[in-house]
Amino acid sequence: MDENVSDKRVERRLAAVLAADMVGYSRLMEADEAGTIARQREHREQLIDPTVARFAGRIVKTSGDGMLVEFASAVDAVECAVAVQRAMAAREAGRTAGEMIRYRIGINVGDIVIDGDDILGDGVNLAARLEGLTEAGGIAISGAVHEQVAGKLDVTFEDGGRHEVKNITRPLQVWRWSMVGGAPAASAPPAASAEPPLAALLAAIEVPSLAVLPFQNMSRDPDFDYFCDGLTESLITDLSRDSRLTVASRNSSFELKGQALNARAAAERLDVRYLIEGSVQVMGPRMRINAQLIEAHTDEHLWADRYDRATDDLFAVQDALCEAIAVEIDASISAGHGRHAREESAQDPEVRRLIRQSLIYLGRFDPISLLKCQQVSDRAMELEPDSPIALLMASAVRTVRHLNSWTSEDGALDTALALAERLFELGPSGTPYGHFSRAYVRLATGDYDGGLKDAAQAIALLEGTSSIRTIHARILCAVGRFGEARGETIQALKLHPYPYPVILIMLGLSSLMDERIEDAVAALEKYRSFEVQQKRDDALLAAALTAADRRDEARAVIADVMAENPTLTTDDFVRPYPFRDPAHREQLAAYLVEAGLPR
Repeated sequence: MDENVSDKRVERRLAAVLAADMVGYSRLMEADEAGTIARQREHREQLIDPTVARFAGRIVKTSGDGMLVEFASAVDAVECAVAVQRAMAAREAGRTAGEMIRYRIGINVGDIVIDGDDILGDGVNLAARLEGLTEAGGIAISGAVHEQVAGKLDVTFEDGGRHEVKNITRPLQVWRWSMVGGAPAASAPPAASAEPPLAALLAAIEVPSLAVLPFQNMSRDPDFDYFCDGLTESLITDLSRDSRLTVASRNSSFELKGQALNARAAAERLDVRYLIEGSVQVMGPRMRINAQLIEAHTDEHLWADRYDRATDDLFAVQDALCEAIAVEIDASISAGHGRHAREESAQDPEVRRLIRQSLIYLGRFDPISLLKCQQVSDRAMELEPDSPIALLMASAVRTVRHLNSWTSEDGALDTALALAERLFELGPSGTPYGHFSRAYVRLATGDYDGGLKDAAQAIALLEGTSSIRTIHARILCAVGRFGEARGETIQALKLHPYPYPVILIMLGLSSLMDERIEDAVAALEKYRSFEVQQKRDDALLAAALTAADRRDEARAVIADVMAENPTLTTDDFVRPYPFRDPAHREQLAAYLVEAGLPR
Protein backbone atom coordinates (compact mmCIF):
# COMPACT_ATOMS: atom_id res chain seq x y z
CA MET A 1 0.00 0.00 0.00
CA ASP A 2 1.22 3.50 -0.82
CA GLU A 3 2.33 5.16 2.43
CA ASN A 4 0.86 8.47 1.24
CA VAL A 5 -2.64 7.00 1.30
CA SER A 6 -2.69 6.68 5.09
CA ASP A 7 -1.16 10.14 5.44
CA LYS A 8 -4.11 11.62 3.52
CA ARG A 9 -6.79 9.79 5.49
CA VAL A 10 -9.64 12.13 6.32
CA GLU A 11 -9.96 12.80 10.05
CA ARG A 12 -13.51 12.47 11.32
CA ARG A 13 -15.30 12.52 14.65
CA LEU A 14 -18.84 12.47 15.96
CA ALA A 15 -19.98 15.83 17.28
CA ALA A 16 -22.98 18.01 17.98
CA VAL A 17 -22.89 21.05 15.69
CA LEU A 18 -24.72 24.31 16.45
CA ALA A 19 -25.29 26.82 13.63
CA ALA A 20 -26.62 30.27 14.58
CA ASP A 21 -27.55 33.18 12.37
CA MET A 22 -28.77 36.71 13.10
CA VAL A 23 -32.19 37.51 11.66
CA GLY A 24 -32.39 40.56 9.39
CA TYR A 25 -28.67 41.32 9.59
CA SER A 26 -28.49 43.42 6.42
CA ARG A 27 -31.54 45.44 7.43
CA LEU A 28 -30.15 46.08 10.91
CA MET A 29 -26.79 47.13 9.49
CA GLU A 30 -28.41 49.45 6.97
CA ALA A 31 -30.50 51.10 9.71
CA ASP A 32 -27.71 51.45 12.31
CA GLU A 33 -24.38 49.90 11.35
CA ALA A 34 -22.34 51.15 14.30
CA GLY A 35 -25.04 50.42 16.85
CA THR A 36 -25.68 46.91 15.52
CA ILE A 37 -21.97 46.05 15.58
CA ALA A 38 -21.62 47.41 19.13
CA ARG A 39 -24.66 45.52 20.45
CA GLN A 40 -23.59 42.30 18.75
CA ARG A 41 -20.10 42.62 20.27
CA GLU A 42 -21.66 43.20 23.70
CA HIS A 43 -23.92 40.14 23.33
CA ARG A 44 -20.89 38.06 22.34
CA GLU A 45 -18.72 39.22 25.21
CA GLN A 46 -21.33 39.20 27.97
CA LEU A 47 -23.59 36.31 26.96
CA ILE A 48 -22.78 34.10 23.99
CA ASP A 49 -19.08 33.33 24.40
CA PRO A 50 -19.31 32.72 28.18
CA THR A 51 -22.37 30.49 27.70
CA VAL A 52 -20.63 28.44 25.00
CA ALA A 53 -17.64 28.01 27.32
CA ARG A 54 -19.89 27.04 30.24
CA PHE A 55 -21.32 24.17 28.19
CA ALA A 56 -17.88 23.07 26.91
CA GLY A 57 -18.43 24.23 23.35
CA ARG A 58 -15.79 25.32 20.84
CA ILE A 59 -16.53 28.28 18.57
CA VAL A 60 -15.25 27.07 15.20
CA LYS A 61 -15.83 30.23 13.23
CA THR A 62 -17.92 33.38 13.16
CA SER A 63 -19.13 35.85 10.59
CA GLY A 64 -20.82 39.19 10.97
CA ASP A 65 -24.21 37.52 11.29
CA GLY A 66 -23.48 33.89 12.15
CA MET A 67 -21.56 31.37 14.20
CA LEU A 68 -20.62 27.69 14.04
CA VAL A 69 -20.00 25.88 17.34
CA GLU A 70 -18.89 22.31 18.08
CA PHE A 71 -19.92 20.34 21.20
CA ALA A 72 -19.01 16.86 22.36
CA SER A 73 -22.53 16.38 23.75
CA ALA A 74 -25.95 16.99 22.20
CA VAL A 75 -27.33 17.77 25.66
CA ASP A 76 -24.73 20.50 26.15
CA ALA A 77 -25.47 21.96 22.71
CA VAL A 78 -29.22 22.15 23.35
CA GLU A 79 -28.84 23.55 26.87
CA CYS A 80 -26.47 26.20 25.54
CA ALA A 81 -28.87 27.16 22.74
CA VAL A 82 -31.87 27.45 25.06
CA ALA A 83 -29.89 29.53 27.55
CA VAL A 84 -28.76 31.92 24.82
CA GLN A 85 -32.23 32.34 23.29
CA ARG A 86 -33.89 32.97 26.65
CA ALA A 87 -31.25 35.48 27.67
CA MET A 88 -31.40 37.24 24.29
CA ALA A 89 -35.16 37.73 24.64
CA ALA A 90 -34.57 39.43 27.98
CA ARG A 91 -31.61 41.51 26.77
CA GLU A 92 -33.49 42.82 23.73
CA ALA A 93 -36.80 43.36 25.54
CA GLY A 94 -38.19 46.85 25.08
CA ARG A 95 -36.96 47.27 21.51
CA THR A 96 -39.30 47.27 18.54
CA ALA A 97 -39.46 44.20 16.32
CA GLY A 98 -37.46 46.01 13.65
CA GLU A 99 -34.66 46.89 16.10
CA MET A 100 -34.28 43.57 17.92
CA ILE A 101 -31.26 41.32 17.43
CA ARG A 102 -32.58 37.77 17.30
CA TYR A 103 -31.03 34.49 16.26
CA ARG A 104 -32.15 31.31 14.60
CA ILE A 105 -30.31 28.21 15.83
CA GLY A 106 -30.02 24.75 14.29
CA ILE A 107 -28.40 21.72 15.97
CA ASN A 108 -27.40 18.39 14.46
CA VAL A 109 -25.41 15.37 15.60
CA GLY A 110 -23.29 13.54 13.07
CA ASP A 111 -19.91 12.83 11.56
CA ILE A 112 -17.82 15.91 10.88
CA VAL A 113 -14.63 16.21 8.85
CA ILE A 114 -11.70 17.96 10.56
CA ASP A 115 -9.89 20.49 8.39
CA GLY A 116 -7.38 22.22 10.65
CA ASP A 117 -9.45 24.39 12.97
CA ASP A 118 -12.45 24.17 10.65
CA ILE A 119 -15.13 21.44 10.46
CA LEU A 120 -16.92 20.25 7.33
CA GLY A 121 -19.30 17.56 6.14
CA ASP A 122 -22.98 16.59 6.25
CA GLY A 123 -23.10 17.00 10.02
CA VAL A 124 -22.31 20.69 9.56
CA ASN A 125 -24.52 21.17 6.49
CA LEU A 126 -27.56 19.73 8.23
CA ALA A 127 -27.11 22.07 11.21
CA ALA A 128 -27.13 25.01 8.78
CA ARG A 129 -30.27 23.72 7.06
CA LEU A 130 -32.00 23.25 10.43
CA GLU A 131 -31.18 26.81 11.43
CA GLY A 132 -33.18 28.00 8.42
CA LEU A 133 -36.21 25.91 9.43
CA THR A 134 -37.06 27.74 12.64
CA GLU A 135 -38.44 31.14 13.48
CA ALA A 136 -36.59 34.10 14.96
CA GLY A 137 -35.65 33.32 18.54
CA GLY A 138 -36.25 29.61 18.02
CA ILE A 139 -34.25 26.39 17.83
CA ALA A 140 -34.59 23.49 15.39
CA ILE A 141 -32.92 20.14 16.06
CA SER A 142 -32.61 16.96 14.03
CA GLY A 143 -34.21 13.66 14.92
CA ALA A 144 -30.82 12.34 16.02
CA VAL A 145 -30.42 15.20 18.50
CA HIS A 146 -33.95 14.72 19.80
CA GLU A 147 -33.26 11.04 20.51
CA GLN A 148 -30.20 11.98 22.56
CA VAL A 149 -31.81 14.74 24.64
CA ALA A 150 -35.29 13.24 25.16
CA GLY A 151 -36.01 12.86 28.88
CA LYS A 152 -32.74 14.53 29.89
CA LEU A 153 -33.78 18.18 29.76
CA ASP A 154 -36.71 20.21 31.02
CA VAL A 155 -37.27 21.51 27.49
CA THR A 156 -40.15 20.62 25.17
CA PHE A 157 -39.63 20.24 21.44
CA GLU A 158 -42.58 20.06 19.06
CA ASP A 159 -42.58 17.69 16.10
CA GLY A 160 -42.01 19.85 13.02
CA GLY A 161 -42.39 17.00 10.52
CA ARG A 162 -40.07 15.82 7.76
CA HIS A 163 -38.55 18.32 5.34
CA GLU A 164 -36.81 18.09 2.00
CA VAL A 165 -33.74 20.35 2.16
CA LYS A 166 -31.31 21.51 -0.47
CA ASN A 167 -28.50 19.12 -1.44
CA ILE A 168 -29.68 16.46 1.05
CA THR A 169 -31.22 13.38 -0.57
CA ARG A 170 -33.18 12.07 2.43
CA PRO A 171 -35.97 13.93 4.24
CA LEU A 172 -34.86 15.63 7.45
CA GLN A 173 -36.89 15.12 10.63
CA VAL A 174 -37.21 18.44 12.46
CA TRP A 175 -38.09 19.19 16.07
CA ARG A 176 -38.68 22.81 17.12
CA TRP A 177 -38.43 24.81 20.36
CA SER A 178 -39.65 28.36 20.82
CA MET A 179 -40.06 30.69 23.79
CA VAL A 180 -43.04 28.76 25.24
CA GLY A 181 -42.53 28.75 28.98
CA GLY A 182 -39.96 31.55 28.81
CA ALA A 183 -40.17 35.29 28.54
CA PRO A 184 -42.57 36.47 25.83
CA ALA A 185 -40.97 38.05 22.82
CA ALA A 186 -40.88 41.84 23.05
CA SER A 187 -42.29 42.08 19.53
CA ALA A 188 -45.74 40.90 20.62
CA PRO A 189 -47.26 43.54 22.91
CA PRO A 190 -50.87 42.30 22.44
CA ALA A 191 -49.95 39.11 24.30
CA ALA A 192 -48.05 40.84 27.10
CA SER A 193 -50.91 40.64 29.61
CA ALA A 194 -51.56 36.93 29.06
CA GLU A 195 -49.98 34.24 31.20
CA PRO A 196 -46.31 33.94 30.17
CA PRO A 197 -46.53 30.46 28.54
CA LEU A 198 -49.50 31.50 26.39
CA ALA A 199 -47.96 34.89 25.64
CA ALA A 200 -44.82 33.16 24.41
CA LEU A 201 -46.83 30.71 22.31
CA LEU A 202 -48.74 33.56 20.65
CA ALA A 203 -45.53 35.53 20.12
CA ALA A 204 -43.98 32.49 18.41
CA ILE A 205 -46.72 32.38 15.76
CA GLU A 206 -44.92 33.64 12.72
CA VAL A 207 -47.03 34.78 9.79
CA PRO A 208 -44.78 33.87 6.86
CA SER A 209 -43.59 36.92 4.95
CA LEU A 210 -42.89 36.96 1.24
CA ALA A 211 -42.23 39.28 -1.64
CA VAL A 212 -42.95 38.93 -5.34
CA LEU A 213 -39.96 40.13 -7.30
CA PRO A 214 -40.76 41.72 -10.67
CA PHE A 215 -41.05 39.03 -13.34
CA GLN A 216 -38.36 39.33 -16.01
CA ASN A 217 -39.20 39.82 -19.66
CA MET A 218 -36.93 37.33 -21.47
CA SER A 219 -38.44 38.01 -24.89
CA ARG A 220 -37.23 40.54 -27.45
CA ASP A 221 -40.53 42.41 -27.40
CA PRO A 222 -40.37 45.32 -24.92
CA ASP A 223 -44.18 45.49 -24.94
CA PHE A 224 -44.21 42.41 -22.74
CA ASP A 225 -42.63 44.47 -19.96
CA TYR A 226 -46.18 45.63 -19.27
CA PHE A 227 -47.44 42.06 -19.06
CA CYS A 228 -44.62 41.11 -16.66
CA ASP A 229 -45.35 44.08 -14.42
CA GLY A 230 -49.07 43.35 -14.52
CA LEU A 231 -48.49 39.71 -13.65
CA THR A 232 -46.33 40.75 -10.69
CA GLU A 233 -48.89 43.26 -9.41
CA SER A 234 -51.80 40.84 -9.77
CA LEU A 235 -49.90 38.14 -7.94
CA ILE A 236 -49.12 40.55 -5.08
CA THR A 237 -52.82 41.44 -4.88
CA ASP A 238 -53.99 37.81 -4.90
CA LEU A 239 -51.48 36.69 -2.29
CA SER A 240 -52.31 39.66 -0.07
CA ARG A 241 -55.83 38.25 0.31
CA ASP A 242 -54.41 35.28 2.20
CA SER A 243 -54.57 36.21 5.89
CA ARG A 244 -51.84 33.67 6.68
CA LEU A 245 -49.24 35.52 4.61
CA THR A 246 -47.63 38.93 4.92
CA VAL A 247 -46.81 40.24 1.45
CA ALA A 248 -44.40 43.07 0.71
CA SER A 249 -46.01 46.01 -1.04
CA ARG A 250 -45.80 46.63 -4.76
CA ASN A 251 -43.62 49.70 -4.23
CA SER A 252 -41.13 47.75 -2.12
CA SER A 253 -40.88 44.91 -4.63
CA PHE A 254 -40.50 47.15 -7.66
CA GLU A 255 -37.64 49.03 -6.00
CA LEU A 256 -35.54 45.95 -6.78
CA LYS A 257 -36.50 45.80 -10.46
CA GLY A 258 -33.38 45.44 -12.59
CA GLN A 259 -31.07 45.02 -9.59
CA ALA A 260 -28.75 42.03 -9.55
CA LEU A 261 -29.25 40.77 -6.00
CA ASN A 262 -29.06 37.20 -4.75
CA ALA A 263 -32.07 35.77 -2.95
CA ARG A 264 -30.73 36.34 0.54
CA ALA A 265 -29.79 39.98 -0.12
CA ALA A 266 -33.17 40.71 -1.71
CA ALA A 267 -35.00 39.10 1.22
CA GLU A 268 -32.95 41.11 3.70
CA ARG A 269 -33.76 44.34 1.85
CA LEU A 270 -37.47 43.55 1.87
CA ASP A 271 -37.45 41.97 5.36
CA VAL A 272 -39.17 38.77 4.18
CA ARG A 273 -38.50 35.06 4.48
CA TYR A 274 -39.76 33.89 1.08
CA LEU A 275 -39.31 35.20 -2.45
CA ILE A 276 -41.25 34.53 -5.62
CA GLU A 277 -39.37 35.18 -8.82
CA GLY A 278 -40.08 34.34 -12.41
CA SER A 279 -39.64 35.12 -16.07
CA VAL A 280 -41.70 35.34 -19.26
CA GLN A 281 -40.55 34.11 -22.68
CA VAL A 282 -42.58 34.73 -25.85
CA MET A 283 -42.28 32.62 -28.99
CA GLY A 284 -44.72 33.75 -31.67
CA PRO A 285 -48.27 33.05 -30.45
CA ARG A 286 -47.04 31.14 -27.39
CA MET A 287 -45.53 32.22 -24.10
CA ARG A 288 -43.72 30.35 -21.37
CA ILE A 289 -43.85 31.57 -17.78
CA ASN A 290 -41.41 30.18 -15.23
CA ALA A 291 -42.01 30.80 -11.52
CA GLN A 292 -40.33 29.61 -8.35
CA LEU A 293 -40.61 30.00 -4.59
CA ILE A 294 -37.39 30.38 -2.61
CA GLU A 295 -36.80 30.17 1.13
CA ALA A 296 -34.27 32.97 1.05
CA HIS A 297 -32.44 32.20 4.27
CA THR A 298 -31.39 28.71 3.13
CA ASP A 299 -31.63 29.40 -0.62
CA GLU A 300 -33.90 26.35 -0.77
CA HIS A 301 -36.23 26.14 -3.78
CA LEU A 302 -39.53 25.01 -2.28
CA TRP A 303 -41.48 24.98 -5.52
CA ALA A 304 -41.02 25.70 -9.21
CA ASP A 305 -43.20 25.26 -12.25
CA ARG A 306 -43.51 26.18 -15.90
CA TYR A 307 -46.67 27.33 -17.64
CA ASP A 308 -47.15 27.37 -21.42
CA ARG A 309 -49.99 29.58 -22.64
CA ALA A 310 -51.24 31.30 -25.79
CA THR A 311 -50.79 35.06 -26.10
CA ASP A 312 -54.21 35.77 -27.64
CA ASP A 313 -55.84 36.79 -24.33
CA LEU A 314 -53.21 38.18 -21.98
CA PHE A 315 -55.68 39.21 -19.25
CA ALA A 316 -57.17 35.71 -19.06
CA VAL A 317 -53.66 34.24 -18.99
CA GLN A 318 -52.68 36.60 -16.19
CA ASP A 319 -55.73 35.68 -14.08
CA ALA A 320 -55.24 31.93 -14.56
CA LEU A 321 -51.54 32.11 -13.77
CA CYS A 322 -52.06 34.18 -10.63
CA GLU A 323 -54.61 31.71 -9.30
CA ALA A 324 -52.41 28.70 -10.08
CA ILE A 325 -49.28 30.23 -8.59
CA ALA A 326 -51.09 31.47 -5.47
CA VAL A 327 -52.39 27.95 -4.80
CA GLU A 328 -48.92 26.43 -5.10
CA ILE A 329 -47.28 29.11 -2.95
CA ASP A 330 -49.70 28.65 -0.05
CA ALA A 331 -49.39 24.86 -0.26
CA SER A 332 -45.59 24.95 -0.38
CA ILE A 333 -45.22 27.34 2.55
CA SER A 334 -47.82 25.44 4.55
CA ALA A 335 -45.95 22.18 3.93
CA GLY A 336 -42.84 23.77 5.38
CA HIS A 337 -44.73 24.74 8.55
CA GLY A 338 -46.59 21.48 9.15
CA ARG A 339 -49.53 20.97 6.80
CA HIS A 340 -52.44 19.31 8.60
CA ALA A 341 -54.28 17.78 5.63
CA ARG A 342 -52.34 15.54 3.30
CA GLU A 343 -53.61 16.14 -0.22
CA GLU A 344 -50.92 13.71 -1.40
CA SER A 345 -53.43 10.96 -0.56
CA ALA A 346 -55.19 11.86 -3.81
CA GLN A 347 -53.99 9.95 -6.86
CA ASP A 348 -54.96 12.43 -9.58
CA PRO A 349 -52.63 15.49 -9.82
CA GLU A 350 -55.64 17.65 -10.69
CA VAL A 351 -57.39 16.45 -7.53
CA ARG A 352 -54.33 17.33 -5.48
CA ARG A 353 -54.37 20.82 -6.98
CA LEU A 354 -58.09 21.23 -6.27
CA ILE A 355 -57.66 20.12 -2.65
CA ARG A 356 -54.85 22.62 -2.15
CA GLN A 357 -57.08 25.29 -3.65
CA SER A 358 -59.97 24.33 -1.37
CA LEU A 359 -57.73 24.67 1.70
CA ILE A 360 -56.82 28.22 0.68
CA TYR A 361 -60.48 29.17 0.27
CA LEU A 362 -61.32 27.58 3.63
CA GLY A 363 -58.58 29.60 5.32
CA ARG A 364 -60.02 32.87 4.03
CA PHE A 365 -63.25 32.09 5.89
CA ASP A 366 -65.68 34.49 4.22
CA PRO A 367 -68.97 33.66 2.45
CA ILE A 368 -67.62 33.91 -1.10
CA SER A 369 -64.44 31.95 -0.38
CA LEU A 370 -66.36 29.19 1.39
CA LEU A 371 -68.71 28.88 -1.57
CA LYS A 372 -65.67 28.50 -3.82
CA CYS A 373 -64.24 25.97 -1.37
CA GLN A 374 -67.39 23.86 -1.70
CA GLN A 375 -67.39 24.08 -5.50
CA VAL A 376 -63.73 23.09 -5.72
CA SER A 377 -64.12 20.27 -3.18
CA ASP A 378 -67.13 18.90 -5.05
CA ARG A 379 -65.15 18.95 -8.29
CA ALA A 380 -62.28 17.06 -6.63
CA MET A 381 -64.79 14.54 -5.30
CA GLU A 382 -66.28 14.04 -8.78
CA LEU A 383 -62.85 13.36 -10.26
CA GLU A 384 -61.81 11.00 -7.48
CA PRO A 385 -64.84 9.72 -5.50
CA ASP A 386 -62.63 7.75 -3.09
CA SER A 387 -60.31 10.61 -2.11
CA PRO A 388 -60.60 10.89 1.72
CA ILE A 389 -59.49 14.53 1.84
CA ALA A 390 -61.86 15.56 -0.96
CA LEU A 391 -64.78 13.92 0.87
CA LEU A 392 -63.69 15.49 4.17
CA MET A 393 -63.46 18.96 2.66
CA ALA A 394 -66.82 18.63 0.85
CA SER A 395 -68.47 17.61 4.13
CA ALA A 396 -66.73 20.08 6.43
CA VAL A 397 -67.30 23.15 4.25
CA ARG A 398 -71.05 22.45 4.16
CA THR A 399 -71.08 22.30 7.94
CA VAL A 400 -69.13 25.57 8.22
CA ARG A 401 -71.48 27.33 5.82
CA HIS A 402 -74.55 26.02 7.64
CA LEU A 403 -73.29 27.10 11.07
CA ASN A 404 -72.58 30.60 9.76
CA SER A 405 -75.87 30.84 7.81
CA TRP A 406 -73.89 31.35 4.63
CA THR A 407 -75.68 28.73 2.52
CA SER A 408 -79.09 28.33 0.91
CA GLU A 409 -78.42 24.71 -0.06
CA ASP A 410 -81.35 22.49 0.92
CA GLY A 411 -80.28 19.71 3.22
CA ALA A 412 -76.69 20.90 3.53
CA LEU A 413 -76.20 19.07 6.83
CA ASP A 414 -77.81 15.91 5.47
CA THR A 415 -75.35 15.98 2.59
CA ALA A 416 -72.45 16.67 4.98
CA LEU A 417 -73.46 13.66 7.11
CA ALA A 418 -73.86 11.43 4.05
CA LEU A 419 -70.35 12.37 2.89
CA ALA A 420 -69.00 11.60 6.36
CA GLU A 421 -70.64 8.18 6.29
CA ARG A 422 -69.12 7.52 2.84
CA LEU A 423 -65.70 8.00 4.39
CA PHE A 424 -66.28 5.04 6.70
CA GLU A 425 -66.98 2.89 3.65
CA LEU A 426 -63.40 3.48 2.46
CA GLY A 427 -62.01 1.46 5.37
CA PRO A 428 -58.84 2.48 7.25
CA SER A 429 -57.96 5.26 4.79
CA GLY A 430 -61.27 7.01 5.35
CA THR A 431 -62.31 6.12 8.91
CA PRO A 432 -60.26 8.83 10.70
CA TYR A 433 -61.71 11.51 8.43
CA GLY A 434 -65.18 10.02 8.81
CA HIS A 435 -65.00 10.57 12.57
CA PHE A 436 -63.57 14.06 11.92
CA SER A 437 -66.34 15.23 9.61
CA ARG A 438 -69.15 13.48 11.53
CA ALA A 439 -68.03 15.14 14.77
CA TYR A 440 -68.44 18.51 13.08
CA VAL A 441 -71.89 17.65 11.71
CA ARG A 442 -72.99 16.46 15.16
CA LEU A 443 -71.90 19.78 16.64
CA ALA A 444 -74.12 21.57 14.12
CA THR A 445 -77.11 19.28 14.83
CA GLY A 446 -76.79 19.53 18.59
CA ASP A 447 -75.69 15.92 19.13
CA TYR A 448 -72.83 17.01 21.37
CA ASP A 449 -72.26 13.67 23.09
CA GLY A 450 -72.00 11.90 19.76
CA GLY A 451 -69.71 14.64 18.51
CA LEU A 452 -67.40 14.23 21.49
CA LYS A 453 -67.14 10.49 20.85
CA ASP A 454 -66.34 11.02 17.17
CA ALA A 455 -63.80 13.74 17.96
CA ALA A 456 -62.03 11.49 20.47
CA GLN A 457 -61.82 8.71 17.86
CA ALA A 458 -60.48 11.14 15.24
CA ILE A 459 -57.82 12.49 17.61
CA ALA A 460 -56.69 8.95 18.44
CA LEU A 461 -56.32 8.17 14.72
CA LEU A 462 -55.01 11.59 13.63
CA GLU A 463 -52.86 12.39 16.65
CA GLY A 464 -50.74 15.09 15.01
CA THR A 465 -53.61 16.94 13.32
CA SER A 466 -54.46 20.38 14.67
CA SER A 467 -57.82 20.92 12.95
CA ILE A 468 -59.60 18.01 14.65
CA ARG A 469 -58.50 19.41 18.01
CA THR A 470 -60.10 22.71 17.03
CA ILE A 471 -63.38 20.92 16.27
CA HIS A 472 -63.06 19.04 19.56
CA ALA A 473 -62.60 22.36 21.35
CA ARG A 474 -65.77 23.74 19.75
CA ILE A 475 -67.80 20.78 21.03
CA LEU A 476 -66.22 21.03 24.49
CA CYS A 477 -67.22 24.71 24.56
CA ALA A 478 -70.76 23.75 23.54
CA VAL A 479 -71.10 21.47 26.59
CA GLY A 480 -69.49 23.98 28.96
CA ARG A 481 -66.10 22.28 29.43
CA PHE A 482 -64.24 25.50 28.71
CA GLY A 483 -60.93 24.70 30.41
CA GLU A 484 -60.57 21.49 28.39
CA ALA A 485 -61.51 23.36 25.23
CA ARG A 486 -58.83 25.93 25.94
CA GLY A 487 -56.25 23.16 26.40
CA GLU A 488 -57.21 21.61 23.07
CA THR A 489 -56.77 24.88 21.18
CA ILE A 490 -53.37 25.45 22.78
CA GLN A 491 -52.36 21.95 21.66
CA ALA A 492 -53.66 22.75 18.17
CA LEU A 493 -51.43 25.82 18.01
CA LYS A 494 -48.41 23.81 19.12
CA LEU A 495 -49.10 21.25 16.38
CA HIS A 496 -49.56 23.83 13.63
CA PRO A 497 -47.30 26.91 13.83
CA TYR A 498 -48.80 28.11 10.52
CA PRO A 499 -52.36 28.19 11.87
CA TYR A 500 -55.70 28.97 10.38
CA PRO A 501 -56.98 32.05 12.25
CA VAL A 502 -60.07 30.12 13.43
CA ILE A 503 -57.83 28.33 15.97
CA LEU A 504 -57.18 31.68 17.64
CA ILE A 505 -60.91 32.42 17.67
CA MET A 506 -61.54 29.18 19.56
CA LEU A 507 -58.70 29.93 21.97
CA GLY A 508 -60.22 33.35 22.61
CA LEU A 509 -63.75 32.01 23.05
CA SER A 510 -62.76 29.16 25.38
CA SER A 511 -60.53 31.47 27.45
CA LEU A 512 -63.28 34.09 27.72
CA MET A 513 -65.88 31.54 28.83
CA ASP A 514 -63.34 30.01 31.25
CA GLU A 515 -62.88 33.52 32.72
CA ARG A 516 -59.25 33.69 31.61
CA ILE A 517 -59.97 37.18 30.36
CA GLU A 518 -56.45 38.45 29.65
CA ASP A 519 -55.63 35.26 27.78
CA ALA A 520 -58.78 35.75 25.72
CA VAL A 521 -57.84 39.33 24.84
CA ALA A 522 -54.30 38.29 23.88
CA ALA A 523 -55.49 35.45 21.64
CA LEU A 524 -58.10 37.58 19.91
CA GLU A 525 -55.74 40.51 19.40
CA LYS A 526 -53.37 38.03 17.75
CA TYR A 527 -56.27 36.87 15.58
CA ARG A 528 -57.00 40.45 14.58
CA SER A 529 -53.36 40.92 13.56
CA PHE A 530 -53.92 38.37 10.79
CA GLU A 531 -56.11 40.99 9.06
CA VAL A 532 -58.72 38.47 7.93
CA GLN A 533 -60.89 39.83 5.11
CA GLN A 534 -64.10 38.98 6.99
CA LYS A 535 -64.18 41.31 10.03
CA ARG A 536 -67.26 39.83 11.72
CA ASP A 537 -65.36 37.66 14.20
CA ASP A 538 -63.52 40.70 15.55
CA ALA A 539 -66.70 41.17 17.61
CA LEU A 540 -65.43 38.38 19.87
CA LEU A 541 -62.47 40.61 20.75
CA ALA A 542 -64.96 43.32 21.72
CA ALA A 543 -66.64 40.82 24.06
CA ALA A 544 -63.30 39.97 25.69
CA LEU A 545 -62.39 43.65 26.04
CA THR A 546 -65.73 44.29 27.72
CA ALA A 547 -65.06 41.47 30.17
CA ALA A 548 -61.65 43.07 30.84
CA ASP A 549 -63.39 46.39 31.61
CA ARG A 550 -61.82 48.02 28.55
CA ARG A 551 -65.15 49.29 27.26
CA ASP A 552 -63.95 52.16 25.08
CA GLU A 553 -61.70 49.80 23.13
CA ALA A 554 -64.54 47.29 22.88
CA ARG A 555 -66.90 49.88 21.39
CA ALA A 556 -64.25 50.95 18.88
CA VAL A 557 -63.89 47.35 17.70
CA ILE A 558 -67.66 46.95 17.36
CA ALA A 559 -67.80 50.19 15.35
CA ASP A 560 -65.28 48.71 12.89
CA VAL A 561 -67.27 45.48 12.69
CA MET A 562 -70.56 47.30 12.13
CA ALA A 563 -69.03 49.49 9.42
CA GLU A 564 -68.53 46.33 7.36
CA ASN A 565 -71.57 44.42 8.68
CA PRO A 566 -74.23 47.08 9.38
CA THR A 567 -77.07 44.56 9.88
CA LEU A 568 -75.13 42.22 12.21
CA THR A 569 -76.89 41.39 15.48
CA THR A 570 -75.87 39.54 18.61
CA ASP A 571 -78.03 36.57 17.59
CA ASP A 572 -76.30 36.46 14.19
CA PHE A 573 -72.88 36.45 15.79
CA VAL A 574 -73.55 33.83 18.46
CA ARG A 575 -75.31 31.38 16.10
CA PRO A 576 -72.10 29.66 14.83
CA TYR A 577 -71.11 28.91 18.46
CA PRO A 578 -73.74 26.53 19.88
CA PHE A 579 -74.12 26.08 23.66
CA ARG A 580 -76.07 23.33 25.43
CA ASP A 581 -76.72 25.62 28.41
CA PRO A 582 -78.65 28.79 27.41
CA ALA A 583 -76.94 30.64 30.26
CA HIS A 584 -73.59 30.35 28.48
CA ARG A 585 -75.06 31.74 25.28
CA GLU A 586 -76.58 34.61 27.24
CA GLN A 587 -73.28 35.34 28.97
CA LEU A 588 -71.52 35.78 25.60
CA ALA A 589 -74.44 37.79 24.22
CA ALA A 590 -74.38 40.14 27.22
CA TYR A 591 -70.73 41.00 26.63
CA LEU A 592 -71.50 41.78 22.98
CA VAL A 593 -74.53 43.93 23.80
CA GLU A 594 -72.52 45.91 26.34
CA ALA A 595 -69.88 46.48 23.66
CA GLY A 596 -72.52 47.98 21.39
CA LEU A 597 -73.71 45.12 19.17
CA PRO A 598 -77.53 45.22 18.89
CA ARG A 599 -79.73 42.28 19.83
